[in-house]
Amino acid sequence: MTNLWPQQEAQRIVQRFPQADTYILETGFGPSGHPHMGTVGEVVRTHFVAMALAELGKKSLVLVFSDDMDGLRKIPVNIDAPWLQEHLGKPVSAIPDPYGCCPSYSAHMNKELREMLDDTGIPYKFVSSTQEYNSGTYNSVLQLSLDRNQAILDVILPTLRPENRADWFPIMPVCENCGRVNTTKVLSYDATKATVEYTCTEELKGAFGCGHHGNQPVGDGRSKFGWKVDWGARWAVFGINYEMYGKDLIESAKLSKQITKMLGGRPPVDMFYEMFLDESGRKISKSVGKGLTVENFTRWGTPESLYYLMFKNPRQQKKLSNETVIQYMDEVLKMAPEDPQYKYIYFGGSRPQLPIVYSDLINIIAAVGVTDVPVLKEFIIDIYGQEISENWEYVEELLTPALNYYTDFILPQRSFPVLTPEDNKLLDLFLNLIGRETDADAVQTGTYEIAKENGIPPKDFFQLLYRILLGKPSGPRIGGFVAQMGADRISSIIQQHRQ
Repeated sequence: MTNLWPQQEAQRIVQRFPQADTYILETGFGPSGHPHMGTVGEVVRTHFVAMALAELGKKSLVLVFSDDMDGLRKIPVNIDAPWLQEHLGKPVSAIPDPYGCCPSYSAHMNKELREMLDDTGIPYKFVSSTQEYNSGTYNSVLQLSLDRNQAILDVILPTLRPENRADWFPIMPVCENCGRVNTTKVLSYDATKATVEYTCTEELKGAFGCGHHGNQPVGDGRSKFGWKVDWGARWAVFGINYEMYGKDLIESAKLSKQITKMLGGRPPVDMFYEMFLDESGRKISKSVGKGLTVENFTRWGTPESLYYLMFKNPRQQKKLSNETVIQYMDEVLKMAPEDPQYKYIYFGGSRPQLPIVYSDLINIIAAVGVTDVPVLKEFIIDIYGQEISENWEYVEELLTPALNYYTDFILPQRSFPVLTPEDNKLLDLFLNLIGRETDADAVQTGTYEIAKENGIPPKDFFQLLYRILLGKPSGPRIGGFVAQMGADRISSIIQQHRQ
């Protein structure tokens, strides 16, 4: 077996739980907003570990756990429903669907996530926190937490701000009067009867309690665990063997492991992954539309490029930029079936091996300056031949994100130089060069020589060619691009810009 990270994780799991019949791998989802490709990416990473367990002859199950019992803390910026203000603090499973098509707010978000996951082909089991609390799955562990309340407090309270310690309690009752969960405060509890006395008098980020004072059982959906305790309780209740999480949750995971032990469970094998950064090195924004993020990555890349982004060095910080898309797209398209990573990246099915990569498509689109697919099809097949024609359906799948990339990143910055007599002289020499030389290296070398013989920096001459051919200051190796496109096409593009 090779030493890829999913295989290392699988070995750790088997070593920790050698007697397990089916390994339970969990990933969580907070349905307070729309799911995105980052959410899917975490499930994909977990699936890689499941694949590695299968290589060891072990069965596994991926649980996708929706925290739909959590209270809504704020209205997401991409949901236009100001009336949600009156529902702040309620479990998202108890709030109406702002789009009016599903039984609840969380049902809508859960449906979106399941549709996205179904598109990947990953086998998984979806679990609703609300359904599990309501059905009594948590009843015994809720009562156990009351029995061991002081031990839990001793672990959690030192990690809280002093002002938050006095009223903190591991269980959050759901107010029987207004239905809110974020505005209740436990006054006392009876571990034997598994009940709590509470008031609904708290305020949290615009959610206000109704003032109700009550006493009720903690089970059957009348309460939920607070964060960190909830995570540890889940590991104990469902016997989770493995979970990965972002680096920002390392300390929370440490606490949750202690809670798991207190509640009679065994902590899972875990792995943290590094966060994604923007081009300036800051933690990336989760707001779609503010640059390239994991959330909107597949507007410009295929799912396989996202899978590769998730697969490659998960413990290494990655800066995301528009160039990242080209890098990962080209790498996955060049990846050979015998590469050990291939079966993980293309778990949904292999692809045809073609003499074209993503950057080629973008350069062709930029060179011809059209976005009409039939025109591009004719052009691309003419360049690459019958092999492309026979696999055009797959090439067209690549064209869709490539056209998005061209429209979003290249077209707005596209500019062509105003040619001087000196520029035209250089271009004539270049046209003569590609008219007599067909070898890519010879064209590359000849272009350098033209610049040097005419007393200009080669970098400036190459930039001139890129601006004429692609409308941008950089591009592929000129020699290879001429060989790929053909001297006649290159000559035609240059002549068009000289008119």
